Parts: sequence; structure tokens; C-alpha cells
Amino acid sequence: MKKELRSLAMVLPLSLSMFTSCDVLSPLDPGNSSPTDKTETDIVSGLKGALVLGAKTAAFTLSDTSGNPNQFNEVTGYFANELTKINLPADAVNALKMLEGLNNSEIGKTLLDAAGIDISQYRESMILGLNRGAEIAAALSVDVFEKVIREMDIPSAQDILFGQDSTAATSYLQSTTSDILTNGFTPIVDSVFNEVMVTAFGKQFTVNDLWREFAENYNNVVIEYQRLTTEAASTDPMAVLALEAAMSDIGITSVDPLDINIASFATSEALEGLFYMVGKQEVKIRRDPVAALSNAINFYTDTLYNLIMTIFSKTTE
Repeated sequence: MKKELRSLAMVLPLSLSMFTSCDVLSPLDPGNSSPTDKTETDIVSGLKGALVLGAKTAAFTLSDTSGNPNQFNEVTGYFANELTKINLPADAVNALKMLEGLNNSEIGKTLLDAAGIDISQYRESMILGLNRGAEIAAALSVDVFEKVIREMDIPSAQDILFGQDSTAATSYLQSTTSDILTNGFTPIVDSVFNEVMVTAFGKQFTVNDLWREFAENYNNVVIEYQRLTTEAASTDPMAVLALEAAMSDIGITSVDPLDINIASFATSEALEGLFYMVGKQEVKIRRDPVAALSNAINFYTDTLYNLIMTIFSKTTE
């Protein structure tokens, strides 16, 4: 940490001296023109630069699996941060509820014993796997984000820069490029999920393999559940009514199979976390560009520094 601070102390003055020696006036010069004097092209470039910086900083923060606060006192990683943590999809939560409900009835215990399902070990291992995979994928997302940001068109740059919304640029990025980012990020997540290992039942699984085993086992239970309840409807209708009542008590009104592929869900959740962190960086740049850029010294060039300082230095006045 001390080494990083020493490096920062040496690099920033050097960078600033370079700016003051350029033909372009330094953005720190009180006589420099305000952002309102800049062309639409300048502002678009500044907004894109801020978003690229935000994406890189977000990826760096979310890919840190330690879960400890970083030097900026931000919680790192997906798993340790309740604001970015990826939980199970709703249908998986309902599936676990159903399995727990089955465990409380005789017919249900028969189904679970036949499938060899241990409910408790699936939940925590799958949640951990989703988040660890997303953390690694975040580090690989920067090129996808940067390409999309560089290519996007911003028709209302003045409104985004000077409007009341402190995360307007991030919101615009999210609303206009989500499909492109999803298409680019999903293969990364899927590939990572084929490599990241988690432990369950005393064995090692990739994230994809653990999810697939859970989904396939659960889907087998669904098939058996539907078969047995259909057969028991004529031979032991009271047992069926009791089982349906038990399901209703825990909020299960239908029993449906799970999707075997988890990558699409995880991609959507991981992108939400990335956008959240990009938005945080945008707010920092708007409020105090000098401090924001000092904190992100590893992620910008001298040109980007000059551009962002010029565009954002007076937007909060």
C-alpha cells in the first residue's frame, strides 16, 4: 500500500507537468474554459472516457475475491458485497423450497431418498460458485465493455453531462447496449463456469457441473412427483391433498422443471453488478474528478486524464 502511494505521489505531478507543457491548456488552470464551452464531440469523448474508466475500475474491484475493503474502503468482489452478490434464480429458490417441503411428507421423503438429494449442500455451494465465477469473468469483461462504449452513439451528450442524474451516462450505456454486452459477456461467463471449482458433497465440481447435477436431479423429482401424484389421485387422494397443502404452505403453487443452463442468468446478474460499480465511479468523477482519477491511476492514460478533467471539472458548480 505504501509503495502504491509513493508511486501515486511520483506519477501524478509528472502527469500534471506534462499537461501544462502541452498546447492544450491544463484543465487545472483557473483560466481554462468551462465544460459549457466544449463541443458536443468533446463532451461525447469525455463521457465515453469516464465510462471506460468506470468499467475498468468496476472490473478491478469486482474481480478481487478477498472480500476485504480496498484502499478506497470499498468492499471487493461480488460475494462479500450485499449490493452485488448474486443469489440463486427465483425458480431455483422455489425448487429448493419444494424439496424442503417434500422432505416434510412421507411421499416427499420417498422421492428425495430415491434421487439421493441433500438439500443443504446445494444452496451454499451454488451461490458461492455463481459469485466466484462472476468475479473471474469481471476481470475478463473490460475489452467487451470498452469496445461497446467506444462504438456507441450519444445523441444527447449535453443533457447527460449537465442533467440532474449523477449516473446518467451509466444509465444510458445500460439502456442502449445491454443486448450487445450480454451477447459479448455470456460466452465469457459460460467459459469461466466450466473452469471454476466449488466443493459439495465432499467432491469438487465446476459451477456448470454442479448446477447441471442439481437441475437434472430436481427435474427427475418433478417427473416422479407428477407421476406419483397422478397415480395417487385415484388410490390415495388424501395423501395427494396433504402434499399439495404442504406445497401451498411454503408458497409453491406449481412444480416445473429447471433450465439446465445457468450462464444466461449469471450474466444478467453479473452485468447488473458491473453497471452498479460503473455508476459509482461516474458519481465520483462528477463530484471530484481529481480524487477519482487519483484513485484509478492504473486505468487511465494521460490523454484520458486531460479529457475527463476538462469535461467534468466544473459540472457540479
